[in-house]
Amino acid sequence: MINIMKVYYLLIGFVLFVVFGLCSRDVEEIVLRAHKLYEQQNIDQALELYGSIEKKGSATWYNMGNCYYKLGNYLDALICWRRAERDATWYELSVIHHNLDQVYKVLGIQLSNRFKTSLYRFAQRYLSFFSLYGWQLIFLLVWVLLLFLVAQLVRNHNYFILSVLCLITILFTGALYLKYEIDTTRYGIVIENDLIVYAGPDKEFHKLGSFARATEVTICEQQERWLKIQERGLIGWIFLEHVAII
Repeated sequence: MINIMKVYYLLIGFVLFVVFGLCSRDVEEIVLRAHKLYEQQNIDQALELYGSIEKKGSATWYNMGNCYYKLGNYLDALICWRRAERDATWYELSVIHHNLDQVYKVLGIQLSNRFKTSLYRFAQRYLSFFSLYGWQLIFLLVWVLLLFLVAQLVRNHNYFILSVLCLITILFTGALYLKYEIDTTRYGIVIENDLIVYAGPDKEFHKLGSFARATEVTICEQQERWLKIQERGLIGWIFLEHVAII
């Protein structure tokens, strides 16, 4: 009976291995075909192939953004490149940020706070070396090291080294907080002209203002077909269908 169960589990494992292997091979073939079509300037066909990939990673979103930009669809290019930022590496982020600056110019978008944007991008690039779980592990190790050494350092009057360790701990705490904010904060891009912002999740509420097309907003909450958003001090509700979540 035990031998039969072992064979059964091995068979299931083998089948799953083959299925996942075939799926990954199919995705690789689609990407290679799409790359070739893009190089041949068959942008529409390349875009269709990229769009057929179910689980799109950073590279897929980036390539789709390139296709949309080539086709002159700058808003969709912006959306794809912003989505590509999520799992991008340090080098990929530098390229994506360059492309975003170009599409911002084309769309006539003025960044409200360039210093804040530059600081955000700097943190985004250098924190991309580790995942959120990786930064949590580093943070835990730093705290364990500090707790392990603090008594000995105080006893030996090594206050300078203790101060340095405390400073490092504070820096890693800030890095972990920034990484958490970057990975968990949801953003959206308005895809309609003069999108009305309501005081509540219903048209019966009074109007607070409107957003122009391509405006980026921070998503605070969702209730069915409504999103609670925040942008430049304005907090209100807009239709989910009129926003591309990135």
